[in-house]
Amino acid sequence: MVRAVTVSETGKPSKIQPGVLSASQFTTDAEGAAEATGDATEILYLDVYGREDSDGGITTRRCQLVAGCGSVSFGDEYSIVAEPGWRSVAAGIESGQLIRVTPLTDLAAELAFERVYSETSGDQQDAGWLESGYYSVYSTLQAESQVSRLFGIDSIQSREPADLTQLNEWRKANQSEALASIRYGALLAAWQSYELSYTGTAEAAAFAHAVAQDLVSNDGQLYQKAGGQNLALYDLFDLAANNLSSVSVTDSTVQGYVASVVSSLQSERDAFVDGELTAVVPATLSSLLGDELEDYQLGILRAKAFIDELRNYGQYFFEDGYRDALDDYSNVLSAIGEDNAENLNTLTSAVAEIADFYRDCYLNSGCPSPDAGWEWYSDHSYSAPVLKLNSGTLTVSQAVADINLLDDDDTPTSSRAIDVLMTGRISVNDLILELDHTYDDDVISSPTGVRIFYADTVSVIQDETTSPATGYQLRWTDFTLYDSADVSSDNEAEITGAFSLLYQGVDDPNAAAERRYNIAELVLNSRISDVVDDDTGTDANITTLFVSAAANQAADYYPDSEFSSFNAFFDRAPLFPEGTVTTGLVQYRAGSETVSGRETVYLDYFVEGGDDFRYRFYPTIMREDTADIDGDDNVEELIATHDYEACLLSGDPSSPVVERCEPKQRLNAEQDLQNAVNELWQIGVFSRPEVPGQGIYFVELPTQAADAKGCLTLAELPTSLTSLDGTLYRSAQLGLSNARLTSEVVLDYTSDTDPKTLLDVEISAPYSEQVNVSLALSHDYTSVNTTGVYTGIGTNLDRLLFDFSTENGTVETKTLSVYKDGVDLSLANGTTDTVDSEIILGGDLPLTTGAPVYRYIVGDDGEYRRCVVSNTAEESYSRDPQDAEYTVNYRDKVYGEITYESGAWVIRYIDGTWESLY
Repeated sequence: MVRAVTVSETGKPSKIQPGVLSASQFTTDAEGAAEATGDATEILYLDVYGREDSDGGITTRRCQLVAGCGSVSFGDEYSIVAEPGWRSVAAGIESGQLIRVTPLTDLAAELAFERVYSETSGDQQDAGWLESGYYSVYSTLQAESQVSRLFGIDSIQSREPADLTQLNEWRKANQSEALASIRYGALLAAWQSYELSYTGTAEAAAFAHAVAQDLVSNDGQLYQKAGGQNLALYDLFDLAANNLSSVSVTDSTVQGYVASVVSSLQSERDAFVDGELTAVVPATLSSLLGDELEDYQLGILRAKAFIDELRNYGQYFFEDGYRDALDDYSNVLSAIGEDNAENLNTLTSAVAEIADFYRDCYLNSGCPSPDAGWEWYSDHSYSAPVLKLNSGTLTVSQAVADINLLDDDDTPTSSRAIDVLMTGRISVNDLILELDHTYDDDVISSPTGVRIFYADTVSVIQDETTSPATGYQLRWTDFTLYDSADVSSDNEAEITGAFSLLYQGVDDPNAAAERRYNIAELVLNSRISDVVDDDTGTDANITTLFVSAAANQAADYYPDSEFSSFNAFFDRAPLFPEGTVTTGLVQYRAGSETVSGRETVYLDYFVEGGDDFRYRFYPTIMREDTADIDGDDNVEELIATHDYEACLLSGDPSSPVVERCEPKQRLNAEQDLQNAVNELWQIGVFSRPEVPGQGIYFVELPTQAADAKGCLTLAELPTSLTSLDGTLYRSAQLGLSNARLTSEVVLDYTSDTDPKTLLDVEISAPYSEQVNVSLALSHDYTSVNTTGVYTGIGTNLDRLLFDFSTENGTVETKTLSVYKDGVDLSLANGTTDTVDSEIILGGDLPLTTGAPVYRYIVGDDGEYRRCVVSNTAEESYSRDPQDAEYTVNYRDKVYGEITYESGAWVIRYIDGTWESLY
């Protein structure tokens, strides 16, 4: 099986998640060849693994050693699964081009990632093999050249290695080609001997990986003889010559080729010096790239010039004059917000106070005395069921809420919610809030006011003592907000739109206090104008603002006050600190039962405070492989399958009842409860239960000793109910857990040509350790791409994109992309250049120290599986921003990297030049 992966814009193979490549798989034919597809404009990463498919077919490898490969004779084949993992990285590929994947290309792949070669030194330019940590066109070609020269092969990536068991077939080949291929084959045969005696480690699963690490630590060199590392060239060449000379060849022409290769290998072997490294250098870039070298050299100059422009990017992102106008406009809005912040809080509270006042009026057939502290109140009159406030400027009534929008009844007589309707005006000092419903043909389609939710069906507003609300929703479906004192002044502004704030009711877990309410969801869809009540279209400055936010723990946490505040992100559950131990958190057992006449096996899993499940596995059924699951192009063969489902349980663990089951999933394997549960455990299903309102616990299930690869597996599942403690390692996060903000600013609404500015931000933070942020700032665009975060499109576009994620928990990833049209670049060679420019900075920051809890390995079926190496909650965390490394990609080519060195951030380019970022 060959896997093909595109190297991303950060110079690293694309990944689905850390440790898992985003690969396309291709099956090799009888000759070991596969036709892979990929983007020829990008660097391509390939690797190869043997595997066993679902019908028992298995990858084999031919023995190339005359003395045999253990019990396997020369020319015979032996099975190989989940190895060897050889890699090959290619740049500038063409359609139909053959790319070899051998242990020698694996060495080049490692070297190309870890080092790049600089041919010259000078002022702020270093020479030799320099540290990198990413793939570039330079390093990819240089590494292939370096390894080819180390082993005396014209090209390890394009040259075909000869099969030593079929040497006579080379009798009709061109002499130079035959000699090169036989040499390559002889060296790989010797390499096979090393592989057969090598024991893999977590750091170097294959012998090639171990040698590749030595090659990198030696800056592209290997020991000629001795040296104490995994491989010395003397030993490899000696073994290759001896093995090749022992091969029986009948064709006289080929005999001559073999003798020549043997002689050459022996001569080179005898010239190797004990304890000395090789002194090989790669071919020059001019010979490797030809005319394309000038393009890359120009790209480096442009990248440097654009980075120089970005040093003052905050000043130059906008065209001359626009930034000053934007700052002035922002200052006006900020001043308005600061001046009215207290009044706005009072207005927001007023809506809830008015709803409570109306309920008291309705239930008591008359209104109580108003609170003397109500700044919004002047007078009232009540004629059931209508309340009028402040000389009739605000009207309050009630209606049954239509919460079922899927039926045809738009005017229900009862439901589980009542709308306290509000229309008119509320004012606090000079801040005015005007409220109205939205209508469809003069019929209310979406009411404004306060929606009160109840547990039972009701037809009128209820007494909070006997029927406490399950939730509240503040609804301003059509509102206008402005400061009357600012009308006709430079600070005149109004906000119009719709606003919704939903509170979720939560009962006291100790049943000792009243029901309280958490913020569950907020939505604001608004427009900010510089003219109040503008019906004539005289607006000049316009801002649209959309905000939405939600909390994923709103229904599970009992807040400290009746109505929780906007505690935003990263507020941990105070009653359940990390490290909390819950005795007997989990109980589990294995069993069997008959379901619809079929014998099933299951695992019951009970979590105190959480959901209880039965994981049920149905009998094995042989089915046609119509989808070619194993990729062998046989869709008529029968493969083993079985169904699996997760069923919610209720009742006591000693006698649970199945409530309902999730849809069945089909697994392409024979029924095996122990193996299936182990695979679910490996991905954290049973070791990391989540308890609503508390967080994620770690449960240490018993395991067997680690296997040869260091992977742990579960001990035999108990058939009697077994209890395990849980330790909280990730506290529940309260408050808002995701948010979206979208805003567009138009400084001259009357113009069709003046530029607009768009900001869009998405934030997701279900836990403090799991944060995802995507931000896009666009300017001077003509249209908007609404896929993902909104981004501008157009010929005059300026754009900034930022992505940040700690979703994996072990690595912090960041990407910053800056695009600017028609940049005037002053190049270091004294010339100027005007070109649309985009630079992308992408980096990873490790967040853990010490051995990982798990890693990903390739299983016998060729698919990734998670290998648990430590039966613990998580690694030790240590975040140092100065450990981050950022690759520099300019116009889709990687040209360098930014690292922190000796107290400063330094950019090192692929040609060996460097400069300080500050």
